[in-house]
Amino acid sequence: MDRKEKKWLSWYFDTPLVWRILTALIAGAILGVVVGPKIAVIEPLGTLMIKLLKMIILPLIFSAIVMGVGSMPASKIGRVSGKILLYYFFTTLLAASIGLILANIFKPGLGMAFSGAAAAEGASVSNPSISEVMLNMVPDNVAASFANGAYLQVVVFALLFGLAVSFLRDHKDERISTAVTTVYKFCEGVAEIMFGITNAVLQYTPIGIFALISVVFAQQGTKILSSMAVLIGLCYLGYAIQLFVVYGTFLSINKLNFWNFLSRAREATLMAFATRSSGATLPVTLRVAEEKLGVPRSIGGFTLPLGSQINLDGEAYYQILSVFCAAFAAGIHLSFPQQLIVIFVVTVGTMGTAGIAGSGPVILLAVMNMVGLNVEAGTIVGAVFALILGIDVILDMGRTAVNVTGDIAGTVIVAKSEGLLDTTKWETKVGNSINLS
Repeated sequence: MDRKEKKWLSWYFDTPLVWRILTALIAGAILGVVVGPKIAVIEPLGTLMIKLLKMIILPLIFSAIVMGVGSMPASKIGRVSGKILLYYFFTTLLAASIGLILANIFKPGLGMAFSGAAAAEGASVSNPSISEVMLNMVPDNVAASFANGAYLQVVVFALLFGLAVSFLRDHKDERISTAVTTVYKFCEGVAEIMFGITNAVLQYTPIGIFALISVVFAQQGTKILSSMAVLIGLCYLGYAIQLFVVYGTFLSINKLNFWNFLSRAREATLMAFATRSSGATLPVTLRVAEEKLGVPRSIGGFTLPLGSQINLDGEAYYQILSVFCAAFAAGIHLSFPQQLIVIFVVTVGTMGTAGIAGSGPVILLAVMNMVGLNVEAGTIVGAVFALILGIDVILDMGRTAVNVTGDIAGTVIVAKSEGLLDTTKWETKVGNSINLS
């Protein structure tokens, strides 16, 4: 009996995580459709996975950023941060601009019929100014930021903490230098512990993913897909353009094989697609970047946690196309200056979205109000918003996968520009295939 159990467990743990996740996705979708709503009984298995992943996010983010930033000489931090921030901003701006072009060409929502529009429920949110958004990134109370799960605030504090460590490690006063080095070593130890815990948690993720996907397909079925097919298709067209054209071009310019990159990053991409959370995928993203793409932890430990919070290219497509879907459905024409405002609001707004599954509709609601599309009960805008909420799971999968892949692409590019990318790892086998460099 023990030998059989050991053999079965060996099969499970020896199978690459990416294939376990893919199997869980397919099997969960099929089971959800076949069994129906009764499959909800296994939803706690998926909830447990999300709770385990959330449990490790904040300490992992903090320790990884402090270790990544603190390990670099102060002179190099400016270059790395400048490069990655420019990359994140520019690719998000490109995503919003391409999304705008797609919206104007295909006009999602135009001619949609809403016989039950009066039954739609509306909502309202505050309309913060840009200055308020920026100020909210800075924590009033660091302990409260950790306790409340304010991820972006934790990132900002960790960045400042890491900068202080980097500058003070080489302080002329030996007492200060020794004390700060001790703090850095402690954070490095915490990071290693968190990576160990993360590897253990990841072994459970295929089970959790199977449960979540089963419930999603049991609840949504196929009818909701047909009602919003145009929006879904356009969003995924935008995701594909961003993935293959934008990222492919950036990688090619930097003399990095795109297909090789895509094959090596697929585990993180698939994990992001399944969990719908760039934050929850972060442990996998960090491991893939380091082990399969040759990115040093000193770079990835800074750029990837930061990217999971501010680099949301897929989110930009979702926001732009959803806003225009509501506008076209309601017969509202947005002038060119208004469209530029939409690009600006989406570009800035998505950079403040936490990388947590399900946060997209909250930001969408705010963006709609910012451009004058008031979401209220009994209106077409309110009905479209309600429909988008119904298919958000489907849209969220693709946009999160793009977000995470974009983080990795930018990290690889920055690492190579600094001469720190281990290109020998690009020449090894990935799974059952061999990639050309």
